[in-house]
Amino acid sequence: MSFFKKLLGGTFESNRDEGHALFADQSYGPALLAYEKALDKASGDRASAGDVEAVTERVRRCRLELARGRLAEADALVGEGEMQRALENLEDAAEICDDEEIAEAIAERKQRYEAEEARRLRGDEEEMTEEELLAVMAGTWNEDQADEYAELPDEFRDALLARQDGDLERAVELFSEVIECPDLEYEPRYAHVELATTLTGLGRNEEAIEAFDRFLEAVEDDEDALEARTAALTAKGRTLLDLERPDEAEELLLAATRLSPESHVTFLNLGVFLRSRQDHERSLEALRTAAELMGQMHPDFRVIREMGLTYLAMDRKQEAEETLYAVVEHHASRGTHDQLDPLATITLAKLYEDKEQFDKASDLYRHLAQGYDSANHFAYNLEAARLLGRAGADPSLVERYLTRATELARGETDIALVDRLRGGESG
Repeated sequence: MSFFKKLLGGTFESNRDEGHALFADQSYGPALLAYEKALDKASGDRASAGDVEAVTERVRRCRLELARGRLAEADALVGEGEMQRALENLEDAAEICDDEEIAEAIAERKQRYEAEEARRLRGDEEEMTEEELLAVMAGTWNEDQADEYAELPDEFRDALLARQDGDLERAVELFSEVIECPDLEYEPRYAHVELATTLTGLGRNEEAIEAFDRFLEAVEDDEDALEARTAALTAKGRTLLDLERPDEAEELLLAATRLSPESHVTFLNLGVFLRSRQDHERSLEALRTAAELMGQMHPDFRVIREMGLTYLAMDRKQEAEETLYAVVEHHASRGTHDQLDPLATITLAKLYEDKEQFDKASDLYRHLAQGYDSANHFAYNLEAARLLGRAGADPSLVERYLTRATELARGETDIALVDRLRGGESG
């Protein structure tokens, strides 16, 4: 081959031969480039139809092997927990080769990967040890509360764990034993609150009121227990509301705002209560006070959320949408989509759906399906699939969320919901 031929990219024959050598060495990427260069030269070099056909077949084989390599890399990435990179490899494989074998392998892997991801997410819900649970609980106690609990017998610890496990009857029994234990050197105070909150969980609200009262009497003159007194007044107010004694409940919630007038939480609780009584204007007023008290440095987005819900209750949908969007945007702007507030996000998604903005609604559920509220991941994946379908999304994307929902299903009812959606009933 002359120098000029080589300078201009070689001949059909030279590129073909280079491709053969690279192919034999399993260097499929460089071989593909050489074969494609050969085909570019085929017409000018008057290559025979048989030679062109043979090189064309080698191009197909190179693409097939390169795609298989991407599939193998994708499998390895999934094993390392790199789901997004694995999916990117599948897309690369699809672009490299449109062979039927590769298309079927990609479809199978997408479904399998989504199932494995759903199982991984469910596996992340592993139960904490007793020590870890107690440590989480202790993080919510004040200093006096922690000191008191440290002096109580082991039955108190067992009561906390029983309540965490959902055995409320056993927890009440143990809390009561501790409080009435004659061997204690002093009368427990905060233990009454634990008993009261557990009793409310059983619907034994009259007994819960008595337990709250015992705590409030015990800390009546303790200035250091101001925050705990405020919380107990609020909890007692909610319990009175459950007993259909709303006037007494409101009186206690107002008392909490007087006791802690600088606490935005007391006004937040009052605002939520007033909305439950359809007193929307006063609810909004209380929530605006809460917003002023919380300041701008460390905003409590529960306040913003409740304002949005109150606007919605007043049928002020545009203001509701803007306010709830602010809650979602707070996390989105920080890249913490996994911390989205479920109540605010679901309500905003419903507002979008009502306006037939299905793409926006589906995006919100897709984020929730990856968030901390793992107990509801089945519902979030199912809703994401339904809304993606309404938005006219690629069927493979809809199937991705249906596959996850299937893996997260907890029984025949859940499976039936997925099958119904697959059958075209989008609701």
